Amino acid sequence: MNGWKRYQTGLHGVGPHWVRIFGNSLSGTAFEDPNAEGRFAWYVADRSRQGAKTFRHGLADSVKEAKLAADAAVLDRKRGRTAAVEGEPTSSTDRNRRRVDRLLASETLAHGLIDDLTNFHKELVTAGDLKTADRVAASIRRAALGALADYMRRTAAFRARSGANMASPETMKAEEETVLDIADQLDQMADDPQATEQLFEALTDKLRQLGVFPDGDLNSAVVNGFFLESLTKSSE
Repeated sequence: MNGWKRYQTGLHGVGPHWVRIFGNSLSGTAFEDPNAEGRFAWYVADRSRQGAKTFRHGLADSVKEAKLAADAAVLDRKRGRTAAVEGEPTSSTDRNRRRVDRLLASETLAHGLIDDLTNFHKELVTAGDLKTADRVAASIRRAALGALADYMRRTAAFRARSGANMASPETMKAEEETVLDIADQLDQMADDPQATEQLFEALTDKLRQLGVFPDGDLNSAVVNGFFLESLTKSSE
C-alpha cells in the first residue's frame, strides 16, 4: 500500500509492524500481530509533540484495514482547522494561502486513500467477504465526499480572490456563501449513513448552475461509492 514501510522489529520489543510518514509531523503505525480477539491495532501520532502524542487509534479486522483506518484518520486531521502559533504569518493573505494548502493536501491524500480502498473492495468481493466490503464501500463514499467538500472550499476561495466572471462584489459574495454552504452539506453527507445519491446529484446540479464544476475524479468516486454500497447490499 502506498507510503507504508514494513519493519520486522522496533523499539521496546515491538514485533512486525508498518509505518507511514505522512508529513506535517504525523506518522501512522499498524501492527501485524493481532490481539487476543484477533484484531489488529493501529495509531497515528504527532511527532512534533513531546512523546509523539497519539491523537487517533483503533482496531481493525486486518492489517490492510488498519493501515486504511490510519490513512483516513490523517485525512480527517488534515481537513481540520489548525490553530495559529506564535511566529506564524497572520495576514489574511497568508492565512488564506495556508488554508488552501491544507485543503489541497487533503485532496491529494484522499485520492490515494480512495484508490487503495477501491482496490481493497475488489479483493473483498472476490473473496466473498461482503460484510467488510460494504464497510469499505461506505468509507470510499465518505472519503470522496469529504475531499470534494474541500475541493469546493478551495474553489470558492480561488473564485473570491480572482474575481471570477467579473461579477459585482455582492454577487461574488453570495456565490461564495452558496458554494461554502454546499461544501458543508457534502461534509454532512459524508457522516450520514442514510445519505442518498439523489441528494448528492441535487447539490452538484446547484453548483453547475452557478458555473462551478466539481472535480471529475472525486465526483466519480462519490458516485462509485454509492454504487458499491448498493452492490454489496444487494448481494448479501
